Amino acid sequence: MRMTEVDVTLTDYAVTAECAYFTYLLIPARSPISQLAAGFIIFFLSIAVAATAGGTVHGFFADEKSFGHRLLWPFTLFCVGITAFAGIHISAALLFSSAVIRLIDIAGFLVFLAYTVVILFVQSDFRLAVLNYLPSLIFLASAFLIVQLRSGKSALLVGFLGICVMIAAAGAQQLKWALHSRFFNHNAVYHVLQALALWMIFIAAQESIRLEEYTR
Repeated sequence: MRMTEVDVTLTDYAVTAECAYFTYLLIPARSPISQLAAGFIIFFLSIAVAATAGGTVHGFFADEKSFGHRLLWPFTLFCVGITAFAGIHISAALLFSSAVIRLIDIAGFLVFLAYTVVILFVQSDFRLAVLNYLPSLIFLASAFLIVQLRSGKSALLVGFLGICVMIAAAGAQQLKWALHSRFFNHNAVYHVLQALALWMIFIAAQESIRLEEYTR
């Protein structure tokens, strides 16, 4: 089977490899997984799965009428919704007590269910995914900044800037900003910027988990 969008597919798969590695590094060897660590693990793992499915669509099922497209594209958007939910949970875990975290998780899950219904039965448009995860990213950026101000840890500021890069990447993708219309289009640019942003967020994730362990 011939690959159709080589630049988009390969950069998507690169994001898969990056996030799979981050997920592996965040899984503790012995100690139980905390709520915060679990949130980051789901965050990166869901992005890895979404990038795999999305890259496969762009590379091998670009035809919207094909079975592969009809199966994998909604699944890709579903995984992006899980990422958004994980971001909400992480933000709550960084800032609030267990009781408040549960309430925020319930609200976030209800939003996730509504989003899932829309992408499965109404419209499977990536713009909906962007609109769904934008509030989650803003919440997470705010949480990183607040914890940075409290702790003085520069890694949290790196995470905040990573979120800013990710939002800028989504904006560039929606505006279809490309290095080359054929060889490196707007989706490939988005993936490269996303990879940079995710590395910055991972730095903040590691520091956040260390801070949580220190304050137990």
